[in-house]
Amino acid sequence: MIQIFMTEDGAIHQKDEIQSGAWIALTNPTATEILEISETCGIDPDHVRAPLDEEERSRIEVEDDYTLILVDIPSIEERSGKDWYVTIPLGIITTEEAIITVCLEETPILAAFMDGRVKDFHTYMKTRFILQILYKNASLFLQYLRIIDKKSDLVERKLHQAQKNQELMELMELEKSLLYLVPLSVLMRLCLRNC
Repeated sequence: MIQIFMTEDGAIHQKDEIQSGAWIALTNPTATEILEISETCGIDPDHVRAPLDEEERSRIEVEDDYTLILVDIPSIEERSGKDWYVTIPLGIITTEEAIITVCLEETPILAAFMDGRVKDFHTYMKTRFILQILYKNASLFLQYLRIIDKKSDLVERKLHQAQKNQELMELMELEKSLLYLVPLSVLMRLCLRNC
């Protein structure tokens, strides 16, 4: 899905066409949409596809006409009726004319911008927009870490009382989530301190 946004008079508006200073939000784009945006914005289609690979690593690639920033963002995956915390890639591509975000699924990080809930947000202020996305990402990581910590405490208390395999398995799954989230949240905090 392709959505185009612009900030005008301090408010976010959805547009039908790409304009200078626009934000193009791609959510689980089709092959046709990827080619359309690649041709329109002069971007290598592989760079637009990169965030759609769940195994893609975080990095920055600087090309002649654009920059690709790939970061992991936290996501909730439902398995066996329970929420599990994982990470998925988010791509941010900046060109001279626009900023493009690419993600496999809708995320609360970008939804806050789309809904106009972020103060002092302007689509044409690309560097600021990137920093605001990274800040929202770090905040969401910390929020999920607090939830995991509370769930771990609850499971540990149950484990002390019941000592069943089910609680052990649940605790192990929560610890797997921490493997994904903790190193990234530490890295995000360091980046935000040094920016």
